[in-house]
Order: sequence, then structure tokens, then C-alpha cells
Amino acid sequence: MSSASSREELIEAVLQASRKGHAQAALFSQAVADRLGLAGTDIECLDVLGQEGRLTVGRLAELAGLTTGSATRMVDRLEQAGYVRRLPDPADRRRVLVEPVAERLAKVGALHDSLRKTGRELIAGYDDAQLAAIASYLEGSVEVTRAEAARLREPAGPDEIEGGSYAAPVGGTSSGRLVFVSGAPRISVRGDASLEELYRAQFRGPIPRVRVREGTVTVSYVRTSWLNWRGQLAGQAVDVSGHWRDDRGEIVLNATVPWAIELRGGASKLIVDARTLRLQSFDLHGGASHVQMTLPAPEGSVRIALAGGMNRIELERPAGVAMAIDLSGGVLQAIVDGAAHRATGHLALHTPGAGTARDRYEVELSGGISKLEVKTR
Repeated sequence: MSSASSREELIEAVLQASRKGHAQAALFSQAVADRLGLAGTDIECLDVLGQEGRLTVGRLAELAGLTTGSATRMVDRLEQAGYVRRLPDPADRRRVLVEPVAERLAKVGALHDSLRKTGRELIAGYDDAQLAAIASYLEGSVEVTRAEAARLREPAGPDEIEGGSYAAPVGGTSSGRLVFVSGAPRISVRGDASLEELYRAQFRGPIPRVRVREGTVTVSYVRTSWLNWRGQLAGQAVDVSGHWRDDRGEIVLNATVPWAIELRGGASKLIVDARTLRLQSFDLHGGASHVQMTLPAPEGSVRIALAGGMNRIELERPAGVAMAIDLSGGVLQAIVDGAAHRATGHLALHTPGAGTARDRYEVELSGGISKLEVKTR
């Protein structure tokens, strides 16, 4: 065997061992998280805070490989659990820093003591030069991995993902969350109890970036001119998406998992067939031209919130399901179970039993609506 091939085999062996080490480290972090009742990313971020000290949420997100929104929600969880605290930045009172709570961080560290001890025993037999080489490689691999993760988070070009098909396994997911972090064109969402994956998606036109982490499916479109789908005419929302090409997406969700759905940047036309879903909540911010939702029987009190100018909203629920509707911003026409209403300001409507029903929908609408129709199935 030549020295060149022998060297290649050694390099490959190091890379393989490094990948296995990363995988086992992730599993260990998850085991620690399970012991403490936290998420795996929570442990990773506490480790970052333990090394770096106080950080802004943005910097923490960057070092942990999260979006700012995900990092903010994670900090909210950790603050509520007593692991971190927020405090004003002494150098700039407008900024907020996140710092770990020393006593709780020590509790996390104690679960790593045995691993650190065995790790020290493992490397104790290497000489100084070998240890320096190992440290150099590990430090370099951290930067390489961070740079590659940042590259993967960049929007992919259309040639790379032509066809726009996505899917992900269910794994150990016990609850799902579908989040559109930017505006969306024509989107349909439905449930399927026979789906083997956590979700399946197909997009036509501009292809969004789709990521899955811990049961959260994140969809992000690059903001371009085609997304300016909604305009104003005489103070009312109007649909201008017909002037653009036929951009649309379909997402099928595994109906054996409960789902929360959130759209943060509005939508052109949104069709949600949730009859087979266990819907936990639905939030849409940024307005929409047309929203059509077919709802399942609720489990407990289920919140549906739609904010921003809306042209047309259609909500269909099973017969006998109670619904409380709170509408602010005015509505030109509201038809609830055949009864017509209109208002220039605030309007509160309740279907029979909405005040006492344990299982019901609480609908919050704001920003002005041209037409709202609520009916039973």
C-alpha cells in the first residue's frame, strides 16, 4: 500500500470518527435535556452561554445555529425554567443581554462531570505535540462546521431544488409546528392520518427554504417583488396575485400529531383543510386576500388569530361546535350561521354555548375585513 493511500485512509478515519463523535455528543446532550425536562437545543445554548457569558439573543442565535425567532423562544423557555435571566446591556441600555443563572448552570454541568473525567483519562496518554495537534483539529472543525451550517441556511438557488419537493420523518415528534417566517403565495395545508412522514410539501414557482428541527417545520420565502400580492383600493384589501405567475405550494401534515400553524408575513390565498388534524392553534399576521379554513372538532379552547387587512375569510366548523368571535377594525359584511352583521369598529359574536363550552374556538380578527363567513358543516 502506498503512503498516499495510507494517508487518505487515516484522514478518512479521522473524519468518520469526528462525525460519530458529533452524533454521540448530540445524543448525550439530548439525554441531559431529558433528565432536566429541557430540549436538546436548550442544553447546547446553555453550553454556549457557559463558555461565552452574557450574549444578545442575536449573537446567541448565531453561535448556536438558530434563527433569531427560535433563539428568542428558547430564551423564553429557559427564563421561565430559571436557567437564564435577561438584563439591560450596561454599554447600551436599549439592548438586552441573556446571562446564565450560575446555580442552574452548575446543575447542568454536574451531569457532564463523568464525561469530562473519562475524557481526561482517554487523552492523558498522548504527549504534548499530539494534544496540540488534536486541539488544533477540533478548533478548526468548529469553525468549518459553523461556516458550512451558515452556508446551508442561505436560500438555495432554484436550479438546486427544482421541483420543490420536501419531506421529513416523524422520528420521536410528539407535536408539530408549521411556521411560515415570511409572506407566502397561494398555499394549501391539509392533514393526512395515513402519511408516514411528519410532513410532505410541494412548491411551484419560487421555491422556499424548508427546515425541520424538533418537530417545527419552518418555511421561508425570499422576499421579492412577486410576493407583493396584496394592495389597497379605496381603503380595502384587494387581491393582486392574479397579475403574477401561478406560484403555489401544498403541504400535507401527519394527522396523528397535534399541530400549531403560524404565518408571520401574510398570504395571498390560504386554504386549510384541517378536518383530520388535531389543531392546537392558528395564527396569521400580515393580512391575506382569501382565507378558507375547514376546522376539526376542537380539543379544549383553540385560538385562531388573524391580523392585518383581509379581503375574504371563510370558516367552516363541525355542527354543534361553539365559537366566540372578537373582531376589531371593522367588517363590511359578516355572516355567522346565516345571520348578517356589520360594524365600523369592534364586534363580538358568540354562537350558542360559546360562553360555557369546554371545547370551542376563540377567533380573534383584527385589521379590517371585507367579508367574513362562518358556517357549520
